[in-house]
Amino acid sequence: MIIKKINLSENSVFQNDDLKIAVDNGIQIAVDYSKVLGLGERFNSINQKGNKMVNRVEEKFCYQGDHTYFPLPFFVIDSGYGFFIDTKEVVEFSFNEIIHVDYNSILDSELYVFKGEYKEIVKDFIKVTGSVKTAPQWIFGPWISAHRWNSQEMVEDVMSKIKSYTIPVTVMVLEQWSDEATFYIFNGAKYPDKEVLSYGDYDYSDSPWHDPKGMIDKLHDNGIKLLLWQCPVVKHIPEDEPYNERHSQECKKAEKEKLVVLAGDEPYRIPDDNWFDGSMIPDFTNPSTDKWWFGNRQYLIDIGVDGFKTDGGEFIYGKAQNFANETELELKNNYSLEYGKAYHKFLGDDKVAFSRAGYTGQQTHTLMWAGDQKSAFEELRSVYNAGISASICGQVNWGFDIAGFSGELPSKDLYYRATQLAVFSPIMQVHSEPIGGQFSIADPTRIFNNERTPWNVADGDEKMFKDIVDLYRLRMNLVPYIYSEYLKAIKDNTTLMKHMNIDYLGEFPEEQFMFGGIVVAPILEEVCKRKEIVLPEGEFYHLITSEKIVGTVEYEDVGVNDIFAFVSSGTAVVTGYKELICKDISNSLEFNHLFFRLYGRKGSYRYVDDRNMFVISWDRNHVDIKGEVFCEIDYEFVL
Repeated sequence: MIIKKINLSENSVFQNDDLKIAVDNGIQIAVDYSKVLGLGERFNSINQKGNKMVNRVEEKFCYQGDHTYFPLPFFVIDSGYGFFIDTKEVVEFSFNEIIHVDYNSILDSELYVFKGEYKEIVKDFIKVTGSVKTAPQWIFGPWISAHRWNSQEMVEDVMSKIKSYTIPVTVMVLEQWSDEATFYIFNGAKYPDKEVLSYGDYDYSDSPWHDPKGMIDKLHDNGIKLLLWQCPVVKHIPEDEPYNERHSQECKKAEKEKLVVLAGDEPYRIPDDNWFDGSMIPDFTNPSTDKWWFGNRQYLIDIGVDGFKTDGGEFIYGKAQNFANETELELKNNYSLEYGKAYHKFLGDDKVAFSRAGYTGQQTHTLMWAGDQKSAFEELRSVYNAGISASICGQVNWGFDIAGFSGELPSKDLYYRATQLAVFSPIMQVHSEPIGGQFSIADPTRIFNNERTPWNVADGDEKMFKDIVDLYRLRMNLVPYIYSEYLKAIKDNTTLMKHMNIDYLGEFPEEQFMFGGIVVAPILEEVCKRKEIVLPEGEFYHLITSEKIVGTVEYEDVGVNDIFAFVSSGTAVVTGYKELICKDISNSLEFNHLFFRLYGRKGSYRYVDDRNMFVISWDRNHVDIKGEVFCEIDYEFVL
């Protein structure tokens, strides 16, 4: 519950039992605590006690440390309080014996003080900042992407591999598709001189994308949705890149009509030594910008594009002002949110934007991914920290690049462990940087295929390839369960991936979390000989082996295929097929037949999807189903 809202423009003192808050040129919070969780997507650790953290949107390529693309001025502490500063400005938190919050100016904002258990505080925070965007079911199947895919021929080759290997994939993301100037025209396409172009205006005869609509139709026929890469820049084209007349005209229009963020009377430009330096950035608070920017992207929706990967958004580095009269003080953080909001409005609810940067309320507009990491075990740990921290702040739709985006191909152990974690993450996606990226070539004379696709990383290792594909099949088979848990989480204002203390009181290893109702204990280090699992009170069953477990258990001689996921007695896991890892599984989301694993002698489970809403209950061998059922149901007891 919200126990207090404090106006930060006025000096004041608030006392509540063991809590004292003083506002006077900053905020001082005196309270006993040992854990600080939240603050957005945080890579450095899950517990921020003892740390100084800055609430600032930043681009940081690999090894993010204390930096983040997605900060939030919200945190919870283990003494039963939560705090949210409703501001767009940069603030700094120091989590020492007394918590200090510092800022450079008097904030025209409020401090919300919450009290309750973690779950209640997160729920109240979501209510304050906005309900979670309900994404379509297809986002929960496996995703596949690689920056190097720069032609229709490559896409069709990937489709062929997916089909021949029977790898379930429901989403493909393309980055190298556009002309790298306008970011809405397929590379190599010819077009007339018209202000707004439709699909029929383009000539693809000399393009590596010879039939975009046909390609998209084929993807859809194979059960695969398509997202295209975007970046919020009116690009400055360097002299070593080809001149683009249409882009030049658009730059002049954007500058003349002030469709971009300004710095005084001139357009704001990204400073030197930053990504896309010299470029202007569109002002999405200006209605005229929306009309101009999305007018030439409408044809992409018309031919079936299912969403956009909305990269970037961290581009405010100096003096700036938008149409809504926000200055750099607010825009440093809030620009990324306005960018995501604009794409969400354009796309509607049945399509998705997939963002890297974000701010308060982001959960209402876009899916998120954890940005760029190197293929290293320490980076796997960092994205795990980020996912748990983001979930505490209400971000449900979150994922990461399996085994890292950048550098040499991941080791086989890393690829196994990252893929296993991704199976139990809200979004499971593989992606890789462009050839020639910052870390991609250890030896400048050597060029290699750096795709993180299963077939490329396995590189002829048949056992590894089979093992990884089995994880894709496991994920696809779990989609009915994941989607049901997701819909229930949104209704309950909670998340799908959760810190253990959201659902259970007690002390648990940091390397354990909840995924729906499943306790997951990922392996995040290169060498793991022994794994200790601390389960909540009651009986649990191993998801894969069905072994019954109570309390704390230690596993010796841990192998690379070992997955540690546990389901409590009295609940269920639902799949599309009886066999947990089903070789014949497809991309189809038409789950007309559901299979329930009923754990323990007595229990109940509420299942929901876009058609069904029912409760399955059992007591010893008697099973009862009540509600709206539009599918066939089978089940087995796990005792």
